[in-house]
Amino acid sequence: MRKLSFLALCALAAAATAGLVSSAKANPIAAAGYTLTTFASPFADAGLNQTNVTGTTPVAPMVASPDDITISGGNVFIGWGNNVPGDGGNGGMSTLAEYNLNGTLEKSFNIQGHLEGIAVDPATGLVYTDQNEDGNSSMTIVNTTTGSQARFGYPNPSAHGGGFDGLQMVNGNLYASASSPNTINVSPSNPNGTNVSPLIYQITANTASYPYNAIPAGIVNGNAQATNLNTGQTVTMNNFDPDSLNLTPSGSLIVTNESGAQLTIVNNPGAANQSVGVLNLTNTATGAPASVDDTGFATSTNGTLLFADGKTNLVYALTAAGGFAANQAFSSDKTNHTLDALNFSTGALTPIVTGLGSPAGIAFSNSSVGTPEPASLLTLAAGGAVLVLARRRFNSAH
Repeated sequence: MRKLSFLALCALAAAATAGLVSSAKANPIAAAGYTLTTFASPFADAGLNQTNVTGTTPVAPMVASPDDITISGGNVFIGWGNNVPGDGGNGGMSTLAEYNLNGTLEKSFNIQGHLEGIAVDPATGLVYTDQNEDGNSSMTIVNTTTGSQARFGYPNPSAHGGGFDGLQMVNGNLYASASSPNTINVSPSNPNGTNVSPLIYQITANTASYPYNAIPAGIVNGNAQATNLNTGQTVTMNNFDPDSLNLTPSGSLIVTNESGAQLTIVNNPGAANQSVGVLNLTNTATGAPASVDDTGFATSTNGTLLFADGKTNLVYALTAAGGFAANQAFSSDKTNHTLDALNFSTGALTPIVTGLGSPAGIAFSNSSVGTPEPASLLTLAAGGAVLVLARRRFNSAH
C-alpha cells in the first residue's frame, strides 16, 4: 500500500472535514447584498429534564427549537422550547437564554412548560414569558439579576378556549395573543370556522392572592371590523389561527393569522381611538398565499436582523451591505421555508434567505451584533481532530 506524505494526509483531512460540515447542517442562502451568519446555536443545559441511566454519568441535554426573540438594550433573550408539547403535557422544561450582542451566552433560566412569548419591561428590566400556547397556559416573570421567578396562572379554560402565545409591552401595558381559539360556524365553505373570541388581551399580573393569577382582558376579537390594507375596504376579519405577536416601529401590535396567510394590525391598542387593519400575504413570484410565523422591522439602517429556525436549531444574524431600508418589514415564511422582505402596503413577500427549515421568531437590533460562525468553529475542531489522527498514523508509519 502506497504511503502518503503528511501534507497529503492534511489535504485528505480538510476534504473529509468539509464533507462532514456540509452534510451536518442546513445550507441557507442569503440574497445578493445581504450577509448571513449564525448568532446562537444549541448548548448543554444541565437543568433540563433528563433520564439518568444507572451506572452512567448524566450528560446535560442540549437545548433545541429556538422561537421567540426579544432584544432589550444590550441583551438578547431567546426562548428555546426544547420540543416540549404546546400544552406542556410532558412536564418538560424550556430554556430562557440571555446573550450579549456578540452572541455570548451570559445566563440561562429553566421555565416549566413550552416557552413562547417573551417581553421585557424597560422600566424594571423584568422578563415576562408565556408558556403552553395550546392550553393550560401560565406566565412567568423572571428577575434575570437575582434569578428569581414568579409564576402566574391564566384562566383555564380561557375565554377563547386555547392558550396564550406572544407577549409585547406597549407604554407600560402588557399584551398577549390568544392562540388555538375555539371557532364556530364550521362548514364546507368555512372549514376553519369563525373566531368570535378575543384575539389580543391586555394582561394584569395579580399578586393579591396565591397562587398568583394573570388576568386577561380582551381588547379586540377575531371577527372585529377592520380595514383591509390591500384594498382599503372595511371588512369583518376572521383571524382563526392567531400566533406570534410583534410590534410595528410606531408601536402598533401585529398578530399573525398563520394558517390564514394574514396579519392583523392593532393601532393604539387598548385606547379609545384603537383601530384594526388586516393585510393579506402573497408570494411575489407565484401570487399564492403564504403563511408566516412572525414579522419584524428594521428600525435602523445599520442594525442586525435576528431570526430563529426551529428545525435546524439555529438563530441567524442578517446584515445588509448597503444598509436596510427604513422600517423595512421581514416575515418568517412557513409556506416556502424562507425569510422574506414584506411590502407592508401590498402584502407581497419576496424571499431574502432561502433553504431554511422552519423559520420562526424575528427581532431587530439597532446595533451591530455577531459571533463566529459555528460552522467555522466546527470545521476547525473537526479538522484539528482529523489532523491529530493523521499525524499519529503518519508517525507510526515511519
